[in-house]
Amino acid sequence: MIVLIPVSMFSVNFSVARGRPYSRLERRVLEEIGARADVTPHQGATLTSLCDTFQVHERLMVEAVVTLVGAGWVAVTSGREAAFVLTDEGQQACSSGKEPASVVVAPAAPCTLVFDRTAGQLARRGEVLTVPKQEARLDLNPSTPVRILRAALDESQIQKLLPRNSGEWVRSIGRPRLVTFRRYLPVRVDLADRAITGLPRGWHQALSNEILAVAHTRQEESEEARVSLPAPRATARTESLPAAVPASTTAPSRRPTPLSIPGRKLPAAVSASPRPGTSFPWLDEADPGVNGSDGPTDQSTVATLFSEVSGEEAHQLLINEALATATRHVLIASPTVSVERLSKLGEAVQAAVTRGVRVDLLYGDTEDGTTPKRVVDLVHRIGYHAAERLGRDLLKPARQPTGSGAGLLIFDGRNGALEAVIGDYAWTGTPGDRPARSVHVSGTEFMAQVARAAAGLWTWSDDPDSADRWRRVADLCQDDTAVSDARGDDVEDQVLAELIVDDEHARIPREGDAGALRIGGSRRHENGPAAGIRGISAVIRRQEGRGTP
Repeated sequence: MIVLIPVSMFSVNFSVARGRPYSRLERRVLEEIGARADVTPHQGATLTSLCDTFQVHERLMVEAVVTLVGAGWVAVTSGREAAFVLTDEGQQACSSGKEPASVVVAPAAPCTLVFDRTAGQLARRGEVLTVPKQEARLDLNPSTPVRILRAALDESQIQKLLPRNSGEWVRSIGRPRLVTFRRYLPVRVDLADRAITGLPRGWHQALSNEILAVAHTRQEESEEARVSLPAPRATARTESLPAAVPASTTAPSRRPTPLSIPGRKLPAAVSASPRPGTSFPWLDEADPGVNGSDGPTDQSTVATLFSEVSGEEAHQLLINEALATATRHVLIASPTVSVERLSKLGEAVQAAVTRGVRVDLLYGDTEDGTTPKRVVDLVHRIGYHAAERLGRDLLKPARQPTGSGAGLLIFDGRNGALEAVIGDYAWTGTPGDRPARSVHVSGTEFMAQVARAAAGLWTWSDDPDSADRWRRVADLCQDDTAVSDARGDDVEDQVLAELIVDDEHARIPREGDAGALRIGGSRRHENGPAAGIRGISAVIRRQEGRGTP
């Protein structure tokens, strides 16, 4: 039996980046140019003096100087011989020891993604064989229900699927453009073996029950229809005819056509062609063992695991520490919000804003007695007391609920690195009946994904400016990852972490696997534009030889 899955197609424009950290020679050249400026402020270093100092070939020195000039750290002065001096950025880099990546950004070929409108799963177009509506034949084949009417995608899910070459990373993602929603993915179902052929890898957990239920219903309807049909009765006229004479030849009023003339064979093209909508050749060639049972796809990245957090007291200590020590960013995303609980954080939030820290406050839903307007009014008062007119720029509340069940805290902590606490804790809401659990993690590559998830939350709250800020944070994290990878830096307390966002939760088995720790918060919506699963979770796996979570 063939079952159809309704899908949409989105086209995504994105750019990729590649780069490397500055070499030791370039670092030493930068320091030497700064030292020469202190000795001879009006002359600076020349190419000749630099070659004499480092005793290297002039070609290597030219490459080093050109790299520093291209980074904006060194400027060239005019004169009898070109001299080099530090710019303001170069002086800051020299004093701080900063080593950013020399990054080249280029547009990539647009990527087309297929979006399942029943459970919200995503795959690249090359991994999914779809057909247009007219070829799917909905009059012959049953279809899974359309539950998700989304015309936009969350970029935190998209970034895992965008192709790039070795040594490249996704630098920016454009707004996905809806190409079509009139296509279907056909799959073959064997109800006896409960096997499904043609389903993309990673979609089985989310869609198999839906597909089998539709196939079972259609089978029951077909059996009932056969039982209710009356048995054909032979008429007296047809009973009296000789057995060798076909009954159709006794109709005198019907003029024979070339295909109905007795003894004429049907053309091969007609007799061999299957009925439209009943055969899809690639399903006959597919291996049902591969398509019928797939495990969850692992798209983990390297991260640092600080600790697992449990209980009310531990979470409160952590958020107070984050607000007290952060220097640039704090984002608080809570499943719920109440004015009373938010007021208790007011003093700590106000102190952070007074120091110039940008604090974002988002929530999935409001509790009884709390409205979005009351939340915004309270936050604006806190911001004004902290920094007067600048308070509204530094302290940003979501004006509308995001619908997400995520409990997320992001802040720049140890050594200025970005950290995250991911779980189900209601940072600004009433604690639940069971102890809340979270994981405290870091790592530039993983935090780039977390920052894009933060941008996705702001997108749902209809604040594109705040979303763009977290996209820029993600870019910086990815640049830092390029530096670490090129240097071969080791990650402390290394684990493999996968960020699960929104409808991706449907593809992860609830019981999980023995070697993984899954922590997070999500919420299912049945109707409206937010239909589907909204939330953020983390799946933590120890690398081989490093124990279990």
